[in-house]
Amino acid sequence: MNERIKRALKSPLAIPLALIGVLVIYYLCICNVYTVLENRKSEVFFWMMDSWNERNDLLHGYAVPFLFVLFSYWGIKAMRKEPDSSGVAGIFILLIGMLLFVASARTIQPRLALIGLPFIISGSAIYLCGWKAGKHMLFPAFFWYFAIPIPGIQQTTNHLQVIVTQACYHVGTAMGMELVNVGNTISSATDKWEFDIAEGCSGIRSLMALLMIAAIYAYYSQKEFWKKAFMFAMAFPLALVGNFFRVFTILVLAEMGFDKFAANAYHDYAGLLFFFPAALLGLFLTDRLLNFRRHRKKVKVRQQA
Repeated sequence: MNERIKRALKSPLAIPLALIGVLVIYYLCICNVYTVLENRKSEVFFWMMDSWNERNDLLHGYAVPFLFVLFSYWGIKAMRKEPDSSGVAGIFILLIGMLLFVASARTIQPRLALIGLPFIISGSAIYLCGWKAGKHMLFPAFFWYFAIPIPGIQQTTNHLQVIVTQACYHVGTAMGMELVNVGNTISSATDKWEFDIAEGCSGIRSLMALLMIAAIYAYYSQKEFWKKAFMFAMAFPLALVGNFFRVFTILVLAEMGFDKFAANAYHDYAGLLFFFPAALLGLFLTDRLLNFRRHRKKVKVRQQA
């Protein structure tokens, strides 16, 4: 890989590549391109950081830069073990990123620049080190997508509110609970308690965090691409099921006469004590099912040893 880097630095494209890197940093962190954004930072990177708040369900965005550094470090260690290969594909990936930056400036859409950033990072690595080595930077680079604010997230929140409310109502009535459902509100038919399934109970925050965790777990635990994609896709149903049980147990506790406890202490800590352990267990079981034969061989080897 070192020889590949030396040859790349001597290439006629080395200087333009360095200039692109400087321009990207200037464009993202210094240049005030998006002055039309009222009451927000007009620099792209700081505009993205400004969106990492509870209102946008992006509090996990603060972890992305630190994880990017960590994953890049692991990627560089893996790159050193790879043989020399062609890095022509990196030029085309770079061009995609550059076109997205130009489109961002022309349309005054900062998300396009942020979408193009991983193409710049991974394309540069692939061009300098070759495809076999540079591909290890694809995951760290595109991991930045978890920090980009998603438009229309509130509409998704509304849909998830309806899903969890209807699921809790129908399952509860099927189990013999006397419930009344009006909109996103579920109450006892005997007027003992009443709960409003608010936006925070929709599960969107847990879903976004679990998607990020599932991406990390899938990438570093699976070898085949289809297994990585399947495990990542499993995060969505696991989040829905986990959030359903979290909200449903609140209704069960209220029906048992512990409505104040369910609405306060249990509601605040159920996510940490119930949702994430159950969701992570689901990811672990998915891994065991996908790699049943491999894990079985390991057990046999240990027994023989």
